[in-house]
Amino acid sequence: MGARRYGSTNPIQLTEYHESRNELAGLPVTSAEKIPVTNTPNIFSHKAYVFAKNPALVPRLIKATKADVGGVGGHVVAAEEVKSIIAKFVLENNAFHGEPIFTSLVVTHTGDDIAVTGIMPASVDMSVVDELMWDALQEGAHKAAELGLYGPGQDLVADAFTGNLRGAGPATVALPLPVRKDNPSQTVLVSFADKTEPMAFNYYATGAYLLPRFNTGLVIASSKMKRGYIMEIVDLDTKAQAIEAGAHPRDQKALDGKMEELAKGLQEKVLTLRAPEDLYDIEGLTRASRFVIARIWSRNDQGERDQLGYICSAERLHNIKTKKGFTYGGKDDPVLLAFAQGDWPAPGEITSPWAACPMVAGDCRGSHNLHILPVPINSQTSFWSGPILSAITLSVNIHTGRIGAISDQFALGTPWDSVRRQASDLAIQFRLAHGIKQPATLHEEELEYQEGWKERRARLERQFEVKPPLTFGGNGQGGNGGREGKPAAARKGGRPDEID
Repeated sequence: MGARRYGSTNPIQLTEYHESRNELAGLPVTSAEKIPVTNTPNIFSHKAYVFAKNPALVPRLIKATKADVGGVGGHVVAAEEVKSIIAKFVLENNAFHGEPIFTSLVVTHTGDDIAVTGIMPASVDMSVVDELMWDALQEGAHKAAELGLYGPGQDLVADAFTGNLRGAGPATVALPLPVRKDNPSQTVLVSFADKTEPMAFNYYATGAYLLPRFNTGLVIASSKMKRGYIMEIVDLDTKAQAIEAGAHPRDQKALDGKMEELAKGLQEKVLTLRAPEDLYDIEGLTRASRFVIARIWSRNDQGERDQLGYICSAERLHNIKTKKGFTYGGKDDPVLLAFAQGDWPAPGEITSPWAACPMVAGDCRGSHNLHILPVPINSQTSFWSGPILSAITLSVNIHTGRIGAISDQFALGTPWDSVRRQASDLAIQFRLAHGIKQPATLHEEELEYQEGWKERRARLERQFEVKPPLTFGGNGQGGNGGREGKPAAARKGGRPDEID
């Protein structure tokens, strides 16, 4: 890559941003004391836009990018210093052709994953934004290495930035905001998952967007919601696709070649289905890790696609080629953006499926099934490293590009405390009851960090022998042990499974 295309000659000063932590400066204090219930993120908004006298009606996007660039020992939490280094780099280099890239942004963490979420004009070249994000995360990885954190740069699996973040390791998505003159308010739900995979978000999509038991608006609302939604489902397993295309599963060279061929052009294998008409097909496909609901549209009067209002980072990084081949040492830790209210489910309806404490793949070593834990934003993992999920809602002014306020959907001091306790109890019981055995551990093909098991498995495979099945003689005794001489079927009047 040549010279970077973002930033300016002089770094942007932090004084050029309005910070939400100072929002009450100079105003009367209405509460005697403030009881902290969550680690609310600080909102940085470029003053030139926040206080603009004549806000422009321009197309804008909300973009969220998340990666593990090194966590405090145990993969449990991101270091505050690393978060601040990433925030500082983005804020100081937040310029493209003399204008801010992000008019408003927040920097958060879920477990040991750090995320940058911001509002940007649609006119900004997305490859420039991805380059800024890549370099900022690299800065964070350098700081993580300096601090001796675990796995510095862990999710930055590409050797270098190649034009976009897809396939490079970080989870990233962008959702176009609506353009309208009458109502500048838009509610956006942002959800981050750590120690799990994109399939976890299928619980959102098949809950509030498909089933009235999670969202009564599907039945009683007068908005576009009453028409249902259109869902785009992505096949994430390029390895399975390669085998289905003819590559032998034990021919690694042929398998890698076919996977690389499938990955060229950044193409996806997708299927479009309609809700509720295709309910059984949607539920059938999305029950497993391979198929993920990646995008959801509202429907117009004719029942066709209208507005995109739901998008998740649907990739499987252990099927993406790195310098070590098609390998990756962890689950995919996805991120999701979704509109809420109006033509879309309410935030509480979107998150409600997690109250049942479902299990997802991931957890410690990326190799288990375990009950997901809904946690407040900026929380660390617990028990066996996860899996965990956070969700916040942003009130966005689409005329100014400002994030006005934030609400934590899994905050402390709410009924989610009870869900966390239930999920914790179930997790302890499940893991201790099953240990390393399935279903607590994943299928052999889905285990992560498994080089040691591959070596052990190969050694044991060489020790297996092919022998006739164990049988018993006519007197009920083992005789020669059933391992020597002719099999039972060769003896007169005998059957292989016959026991007298």
